[in-house]
Parts: sequence; C-alpha cells; structure tokens
Amino acid sequence: MSLWIFLLSYSLAGADSDPDLQVQMESAAKRYSRFSTSEIVKNQSQSERRWPREMLREQADLRADLLCWSKQPAAVRTLIRHPDPKVRTLVLGTLCVLEEPHDLPLINALVDDKSPTFIHIHQSLNSAPVVTDLTEFESPQTVGEVARAILAPYLATATSDQSGTVAEQFDRYWSARRDRQTCAGWFLVKTQRATRNVSPLQPEFQADLARVLKQLDPLSVEDRAWTQVYLRCLSFTALDSLLTDTRCLADLKQVGSRAIVQFLQRQRVCADPDLQFEQLNLQNGRTYSWMAHFILEHADELLTADDAPRLLDCERDQQSNRAATLIGPSPAWAAAAARLVGKTDRAAASQIINAAVERFPLDAIQGGPQQAVLLTSYWQIHGIQEQQRVVDWFYQLQARAIQASHDESNNGAVDFLDFLRSNKREDKKDLMTALIADPRLDQTDWPTLKRLIQIASEGLPHPLVSDQDLYRARRDPQSAKILTDWRTLLRHHYQSPPTRSNPS
Repeated sequence: MSLWIFLLSYSLAGADSDPDLQVQMESAAKRYSRFSTSEIVKNQSQSERRWPREMLREQADLRADLLCWSKQPAAVRTLIRHPDPKVRTLVLGTLCVLEEPHDLPLINALVDDKSPTFIHIHQSLNSAPVVTDLTEFESPQTVGEVARAILAPYLATATSDQSGTVAEQFDRYWSARRDRQTCAGWFLVKTQRATRNVSPLQPEFQADLARVLKQLDPLSVEDRAWTQVYLRCLSFTALDSLLTDTRCLADLKQVGSRAIVQFLQRQRVCADPDLQFEQLNLQNGRTYSWMAHFILEHADELLTADDAPRLLDCERDQQSNRAATLIGPSPAWAAAAARLVGKTDRAAASQIINAAVERFPLDAIQGGPQQAVLLTSYWQIHGIQEQQRVVDWFYQLQARAIQASHDESNNGAVDFLDFLRSNKREDKKDLMTALIADPRLDQTDWPTLKRLIQIASEGLPHPLVSDQDLYRARRDPQSAKILTDWRTLLRHHYQSPPTRSNPS
C-alpha cells in the first residue's frame, strides 16, 4: 500500500477534520520557521542559552501549540495527509506529544517522506560563550527525518533484531505489539519524556512522572510487577523517589517466588514482548541482566533457601550462553544463593561463597568488584562473627586496586564501601572501627578514603571533611599529606590509635 493510499484510508476511517484546527495548523506552518525535533522528542525545553531570545520564544510557543492540539487527537490524525509538509510535520510533533503508541503506524508511514520542512535547530558545537552565526544552530530536515526521530525511542526498546531500514525495523517491532494495549517499552518512553532523561530527577518533573506511574495501576499484577522492575532498571533517571523498592517488591511478592524463579530461568512469565528473554541477544541480554540483578539484590525478601540451587543453575547457564557471556558472568547468583541458605545454615552458605571465589578470582580484570559482591553477602550472613575475615578480604581488594591502578570504576574496596554506606545494620560501626584500626589503613587510596570519610560522617552535624575538600584532594599537589591527615582524623573519630607497623 502506498503512503498516500494508507493516509487516505486512515483519514476516511477516522473523524472528520476540524476546520478550525486545520486553519490553526496552516497558519502555524506559515508563522514558524524552525522545529527543534530532538528537544520536542525528548520533551526538553531549549537549554542552549546562546540561542537568540526570539528563537527561544518561538520554540516555546510551538511546544505550547503542540500541547494544545494534542487535546484533539482524532482531528489531528486526519491532517497527516495534508499537502503542506510543514503541516504534516506539526501533526507528527502533536502525535509525539500525545504519546499514544497506536499512532506509531501513522508516524511510520511518513519515514520516507523526503519533503523539506521546518529548519531544525540544535545545540551548537561551537564552545564560544556567544554565537551570533545562526548557521551554528540550524540545519535542513525532511518530514521523514522528523518521523524517524519520533520512532527512534520506541525502536530502541525493542528486544528483537534491529538491523535493516527503519521501515523494516518497525514492521518487526509492530507485528509483535499491534494487538497490545500496553508494553513495558511504551511506559519507558513515557518515563523518559516525563523525566526529560535528566538525573537526578528534578522536582519540577515529579508530577509528570507520577502521572506516568499512575497509568500502571490498571495493569494486571504480573504486568505491573515486571514493568516496574523494567522501568527501575532501564530508566536513565533514578526513579527511586517515586518508584520505590517497597512498591516494586510488593507486586513481585504477589507474583510469587515460582514465577520469579521462572523469570530468572528466562522462561516466559507474561505476554509482553518487551519482557521475554527465552532467546538472549546483546540487546535484550542487557535488559535481562539488569532486571535479574535487581531481583538478586532483593532475593532475601522474594525467594527461599529452596530456590538457591536454581540460582546457581542460572549462573552456570549465564556462563554458557553466548549473549550473556558478552555481558559477562556475575557472582550475584552465588551471593544471593548464599544469603538464602545462610538464614539457616551459615556453614553451607560459606561453602557457596568460597566456591564462587574460585570462579571469580581476584586476579581477573573485574576480580575486585566481583569479589566485593561476594564479600558483601559474606558480611550480611556472618556479621561480626567473621569480622576479621571481612577486614582481611577488604584490604586484599584494596591492594588489588592499587596494584592494577584501578580508579573508582573498578575498585572492589570502593564497591564494598558503597554497599556499606547504604546499609543500616547495627554492627556497621563495629566493622568500620575494625577497618580503621587495621594498620593497612595506611595503604588506602583516595577513592577508598573518600568513602570511609563519608561513612564516618553519617549522622554528624557537619561532615569530617566537606565534599568540596574531598574532591579537591584528588589533584592537590599535597595529596599524600592530605590523605595522611584523613587517616589520622578517622582513627581519632573511631578512637583507634595509629600503628607504625604493617602486617606482612
């Protein structure tokens, strides 16, 4: 079916065009000269402060018009066959603002429309404080380019093959979703627009995000539970303030441990194509891995000791699966299994941890962070009873990070302290006291000392060291002396006397 036959049939099947709306859009097509596609798609106000004021004002008026027109969706759709490419572009922008996924085939029908339309404006690559040449911001665009930009966030959520043209990708995408009322990926696009993909979540966007999350309420328990975890894991913006652990876990508990284990085993637990992982590829493999890790972090609340062997089976499956191997095997399976078993049998839990240490050796590239996951579970299981092993293990991770010249991104000691920082266990101070009292504190690097200072400052009216001074010290010529002073400060805070000798 040709583009215009499709558009004509769509128009005749829908509501008649509103003549007032048509007049408004035709007038706007003459009035506006530019269309900031990327920021309309992202629902972002223009952040380019070097734009001329009249350009900012024009785009603000345009966004207001799109929002106003979106209140008449049926009439807007009939205008997509309008002969003026600028009117067609305004219709596309309105459908983008409307966020109705069942308009996607209509948008897709214009992806090959090569008609020139409004000038696209974007941020300048010029770093000068003032840019007077408008060509720094402007570039030509076609109706098809606008359509493809609107489709892109949706297609990016697809778990299927993403090769071929946009039209070919969309055909595969839509064939799996045309009969659905909701999909997790559709909610992700709405979430991205609500948060403007800005992290942390800005206060002025909380109401927009709340409206999106409210749309999850009518879903079945199963769809809502998995969609919430999907959003928590895939959103660039942290959603913790509104989509809390408590909310996610409450619905997962209703789904039940059997379905949760089936998900971890990559069996189908719902009909949503965005939440199916039987066949892993690099695209959906990442999604599955992130969601699985969220569940494993909360395994204590969702699973039982009887599920521990299945978790270890999942680790073996992940190691043998090629797509999962591209992501990398994870010690989180063994760590979660040990915590489950450790509720009743600490010795058996230790055996699971010790075996995992052999599978994830410290001399590997990611050995430090991987063993930090195991150390975290070990401390959760044993607490103060195995405190010395925890301390020794911690300083092994620190020594490895220093030897390999690893920064904060691949530092097992830092990873463990990040967990410790977020933990509320009563014996946390006992462990901190033991870490600070150990003479190997003198061998700690800047990232580790920074975390120790931050943990020690919890609950104090003023931090031991300000955040500004913490970060300034990293590049200070006197950094060695500063770190020595921090160690003295920590020892005084935890009342542990400095030691001159280090253990071999």
